[in-house]
Amino acid sequence: MQATTVTALIPTYNSELYICQTIESVLAQAYPIHEVIVVDDGSTDRTEQVLAAYAGRIRYIRQANAGPPVARNTGLAVATGEWVALLDSDDLWVPNKIKLQIEYVDQHPSCSAVYSDMTTFDAGGIIEHSVKLSRNLSMPSGRIFPQLFAETLFQTSSLMIRKSCIDQSGGFDTTLRMGDDYEFFMRMARHYDFGYVDESLVLYRQHLNQGTRTWGKVLQQGEPWEFLVLRRIVDQYPEIYEELGTEHVNHRLSMPYFALAYACLTDGDHKNARRLLRRAVRYWPDHPGYWRHYLSTFLSKGMLATIRRFFEKNRSGMADDEIEKSKTRWHSAGT
Repeated sequence: MQATTVTALIPTYNSELYICQTIESVLAQAYPIHEVIVVDDGSTDRTEQVLAAYAGRIRYIRQANAGPPVARNTGLAVATGEWVALLDSDDLWVPNKIKLQIEYVDQHPSCSAVYSDMTTFDAGGIIEHSVKLSRNLSMPSGRIFPQLFAETLFQTSSLMIRKSCIDQSGGFDTTLRMGDDYEFFMRMARHYDFGYVDESLVLYRQHLNQGTRTWGKVLQQGEPWEFLVLRRIVDQYPEIYEELGTEHVNHRLSMPYFALAYACLTDGDHKNARRLLRRAVRYWPDHPGYWRHYLSTFLSKGMLATIRRFFEKNRSGMADDEIEKSKTRWHSAGT
């Protein structure tokens, strides 16, 4: 029987420091990769020069800078594999990544996308050996939309998707500067079965220049990027309110505002934190933690430190659990 073909798709922008390690992790896969497509989104560093060393082993496409979703769609337009495995240009695959995912889809033929656990690391070494365990995540299989809407379960580099399903879903939304991957995955999850391999198959690199730490802090069209993504999905599929419950949907819509507000508070930007918290309260008006943080924006640093010590000593309840999830979501930056 003919082997299933897999395209590795890597969009890149100014990644000369990491791109070679990323490509080496693809070339070292135990399962043979059908093709490696690297789409250079108008890099201004030495990315093009360092990639010249891989001539004949990768397909290099250079385009004018247009953003990650355009780069991904450029690669998808020419991909010939039956499956497409996405990989960001600063992340790494472990050698068995594709092999284990192919074995999974062979055993679950109805599956149209398969993801995995991952390990986070930075220049100092391993941060989290297992994101699933460290963040207490439930990693479902099947029709995972409710769980995926509630939480960004996986990062782009962990996912392998059936190419025919990508074509039917219409690719990535090029109007989104951030979160185009999360929006696409939720759209896929409305129609297709997802599978999960319970191993850390991706090394997810953390560094100061990654998009979620730069563009992620900038309002997109006046809103947090994650809110725009969630709002777009809710508008496209209004039946979600009935499926999940209006209260649950509104709670979820409030969380990106709090996540960005918390980042502003951490940076000492109380004015913008206050404005974002007002919007969070609009969607979840009975959340005591939101109100507590809102009131804290009017206090001095000394008073804040005293109150924070008090609440950390006495903290309990679901509301504070949701706040901690929002903080984790911001610092790990989902997508």
